[in-house]
Amino acid sequence: MFKLIVMNKTLLYTAILLLIAGIYNCQYPVDNSSLPELKKFIVIDAKLTEKYGKVLVNYTLTGVTSQGDYETPVPPDATAYVVDSHGNRTDFATDGTADSTFHGIIGETYQLHVEADGKTYESKAETMPACPELDSLFAVYSRETSRDPDDLLYDGFDVYAQFADIPGQENYYQWDWVHYGRRASCAIVVENGQEVLVPCTPYDCWGITYNDRVIVQSDNLRDGQAIAKKVVRVPFAMPPKKYYLRVEQRAVTASVYAYLKSIETQTQNVGTLFDIPAQTRFNPNVFNINDPSEQILGAFSVFSYRRKIIYIDMQQTIPGAKVKVIKSLPFTSNPLAQAPCTEGRYQTQKKPEGWED
Repeated sequence: MFKLIVMNKTLLYTAILLLIAGIYNCQYPVDNSSLPELKKFIVIDAKLTEKYGKVLVNYTLTGVTSQGDYETPVPPDATAYVVDSHGNRTDFATDGTADSTFHGIIGETYQLHVEADGKTYESKAETMPACPELDSLFAVYSRETSRDPDDLLYDGFDVYAQFADIPGQENYYQWDWVHYGRRASCAIVVENGQEVLVPCTPYDCWGITYNDRVIVQSDNLRDGQAIAKKVVRVPFAMPPKKYYLRVEQRAVTASVYAYLKSIETQTQNVGTLFDIPAQTRFNPNVFNINDPSEQILGAFSVFSYRRKIIYIDMQQTIPGAKVKVIKSLPFTSNPLAQAPCTEGRYQTQKKPEGWED
């Protein structure tokens, strides 16, 4: 049993959303603020790409008290498989683990089938679109004068993805990103009445920050043209001396684009999904074949993608701008103290792709 600090109903369900996102690692954010209290919903979230496939089947939280107590959901007894246009079947685990033995084919059509607690679900047939090459990533310095000068993002870099749209067809794009930074500390302890940092063991430990916004665009009115899309703003601040960012550009299907666009419309003017909850969007392409009215969360996304890495130099000289220095707590005075770099979603010992010291 866990406990949430309850301030009001909207914040309560926003906190629940954070928990669900942590459990599911779901690409498509879903806010529960408009969902009936204590009602349980099934989540069917699947992704098929050229390099992997994965399927998650689970439930939302089954109970929340006025004091904020809740229990994590028990996954359903479920099976899942995908069938292509030739009748070839691929079975998947339903815990959301990526299966790298699956390799989707651009132009091939797939349909998802799920059995969960005696109910049968199917997706619409989705065809994997081709993703154009991500030609370049570039960072443009700017000052956002609408912010307080002490705001970390007052001086910063807008990072753009640049590519050439595939001409003669409707194309729908989504962008995602991840930032890795070397961690100097893996724990905070109290020493002589003061909080201090404890260094990581092993030394090679990286913290991970993920995109929390929906970023999409269609090629409407831009068919066949060069497109530059802003994907994130990075603060002009140290540490680190070099800011690592990996951007993923996806070619998504029309149904998933429409679903994501509806979410982006609700959140485009806020910093994160946690500021103003988006209107809940139910699964756009997976249905209970015996009860089409059942409301399902998640999405069946079939996409191809391209990735690129950019490093932004935080030691560069920019006229009129001064790099901010991010303050940190002091380290422990105990030379033998160490804290383990525990492998997880937000921390890893695995060297990031393309990492440069």
